[in-house]
Amino acid sequence: MHQLYEIIKEVEQTHSGLGNAVAFAIIATKARRCLIIISPAGCGKSAISDAVGSAYPEAIRLDSVTRSGLRDFKDKFTNFWGLVVVDDLGKVDTAYSRVQTVTSFAELCYSHFISKHTMTVTVEISEFHGAAIINLQPPILAQLVQHDEWEVVTQDKTIRYYHLYRPIKPCEEKPKLKIDWGIDLDLVHKPRHDFKLYPKLEDITAIQWSDARVLEHLDTLLRAVAALDRREEVKFEDLVLLYRLMKPMTIEKYIMTKAGFEVGRRMDTNLLAVLVEFASWKHISIERIARDYKISVSTVYRLLAEIKLWFKPSEEARKKLVPTQELQKILKEAGVER
Repeated sequence: MHQLYEIIKEVEQTHSGLGNAVAFAIIATKARRCLIIISPAGCGKSAISDAVGSAYPEAIRLDSVTRSGLRDFKDKFTNFWGLVVVDDLGKVDTAYSRVQTVTSFAELCYSHFISKHTMTVTVEISEFHGAAIINLQPPILAQLVQHDEWEVVTQDKTIRYYHLYRPIKPCEEKPKLKIDWGIDLDLVHKPRHDFKLYPKLEDITAIQWSDARVLEHLDTLLRAVAALDRREEVKFEDLVLLYRLMKPMTIEKYIMTKAGFEVGRRMDTNLLAVLVEFASWKHISIERIARDYKISVSTVYRLLAEIKLWFKPSEEARKKLVPTQELQKILKEAGVER
């Protein structure tokens, strides 16, 4: 059995709902990709990145860095094979710095170099073969997707993982992982595409990436799963595991809208908030939502009125909510069991 199943089990014993996210972060790190973890405050993003970062041979933590600021890390990031963790993009002081931080690491993880030459700044970084984990909250992502850099660079060169679970029984201790990082990723052969499950994985990844990037990212993620199991060949079981872990990525097609084919992207943060509540709690009430988002009951009613097609009042208790069939479909597609 793949070690990630045991890691998921161990994490779930102390941090319910966090196991799959931790496992996917391990895969993305092994795949040397730029992973963005999105969830509301207090859902465990830091616990995920801290656990993976603490178990990785070379991990560094940063708050932010623009492309110009990368000149201070030229020596560190040249021939770099480690992990960069940006714990909370919300701590970055300006929208410009946030965009530049995400864009810089998306470009480094994908292209492995940055070359910037202006009248005032020269930045040359090459042979960057590391990974990055960037944590952010939905309002920050909603800002990022409105910038041109999202369509041009970030969308195709990052993996967005939507963590939908609040801690039912909060635990102060962070998960402590023992991870066998396996063999070198480059030793694993390109996977076959005739596995029956491969088209389903393609369908999920195509929600976030263009067709060309789908092949690159998906094959690399599958190779990472095999490498973590110390194998040079991808097996069907690797697709089964990855399919289970990638399901939360599907919600992006429901929470994102656009005014045009190339411009005007907008994120529905209220819908994402409702998805988190229904994924986290078996019985969801107006009071529970008010507590989770630190707002009044009247504000909850006002906000829910704007997205009332996704839920309906419970017949047993007026202040309880139940998901509509459409919302149940979205939750099931995202791997949420109710």
